[in-house]
Amino acid sequence: MKIEAARDGGSAVLQLEGRLDREWAEHLSDTLEDLLQDGVRSLSIDFSGVTYVSSAATKVLTRWQQELALLRGEVQLTSLPPVAREVFEIAGWDSTLGSASRSGPRSGEMRRSYWHTRADIAANGDFELSACTPAGTLTCRVVGDPAQITRRPIGPDHCQTIAFPDSAFGLGIGAIGSDYDDCRERLGELIGVAGCLAYFPSDGARMADYLVSGGPRSPRALLVSGLVCEGGFSQLVRFSVRQEAEAVPISEVAAIALEATGGAPAGFVVAGETVGLCGTRLRRSPAKGESALQFDVPAVRDWLWFAPERTHAVTTSLIAGVVARKQEGPLAEHLRPLTPMNDLFGHLHAAVFSYHPLPKRTVELTALLRGLFANHQLRDVLHLVWDDRTEGAIAESALLRGVGWIGPITQFT
Repeated sequence: MKIEAARDGGSAVLQLEGRLDREWAEHLSDTLEDLLQDGVRSLSIDFSGVTYVSSAATKVLTRWQQELALLRGEVQLTSLPPVAREVFEIAGWDSTLGSASRSGPRSGEMRRSYWHTRADIAANGDFELSACTPAGTLTCRVVGDPAQITRRPIGPDHCQTIAFPDSAFGLGIGAIGSDYDDCRERLGELIGVAGCLAYFPSDGARMADYLVSGGPRSPRALLVSGLVCEGGFSQLVRFSVRQEAEAVPISEVAAIALEATGGAPAGFVVAGETVGLCGTRLRRSPAKGESALQFDVPAVRDWLWFAPERTHAVTTSLIAGVVARKQEGPLAEHLRPLTPMNDLFGHLHAAVFSYHPLPKRTVELTALLRGLFANHQLRDVLHLVWDDRTEGAIAESALLRGVGWIGPITQFT
């Protein structure tokens, strides 16, 4: 057996050749220990020359993957021959574990899906977190001013055409179309994730519309205001409702996202089986007519659709959003309270599909999303809200179980 290591700063590539039996698994462990002590946090191990893998080797690599996960590092196994791949799949390593990129891992690549339970920070859900791309961060593009739609009708100078590549997700008021003249009468609630766009036209349409990328060109949308995040996710999350609870409120999912980012503003995407949603959407385009959007009663009823109770029970929802502990900085005008204590703020949109049970194993975001658009009916697109009415309030949206992708926002543009 031969083990050759090549260092590049905090990363290292190991080239293995021969039989990785129990004895050589110990030599490999010693090599990994030395690299970690020298500050290596990202390991790529090339198995192209390996002819045999013992379970002792999978045990060693799993242990070191767990050590690196706690240090926000990772271990990647590449170029595995079939004989090695089968052994690692039995040990729980996953070739479908993806990040924000469209393709996920390269062909022949495997990562260990290592989950740790967080039962100490949630009252209604059982949450498990796992490192995705430990160094993954998001850049958030702040588009427009949401308050401008209450001041004057929206003109072409208030809109921007935004591309939604596979590495991005976003939400806001907008429409799928080529320019302002094409979109002005249809501006509504919009969500875009991993090359898929969905929105609900405000021109009297009875159904939401969508656009899914199938080639090298990214889909584009006209946005009046919104948030668009691009980059990589650092954490995966999966959750289900506790036996003694009725549902997992969306504010609890948002709090977990902030916990995963160490309190930094977080961008996240969640696919969840829905108990019910508390949301609203535009009835009229803010670019149509001569008056600005009005939130005063009774005029608001002409502008916004809102149900007095939770909607879309027993559906599957794709939720994208940005959350923070404070309503400040570049995000301030785009965030609204998510709890009555004003200790959690966010901007969340949901695309609602006919019911699809979610897998309990690790899933790749792009594959899951394209499956929803291809095989299930898109029913609605909503801006999720906290219902703070003093009487008859329905509080907030809630889920039964779900999977999600979380990343810290480290830069604003």
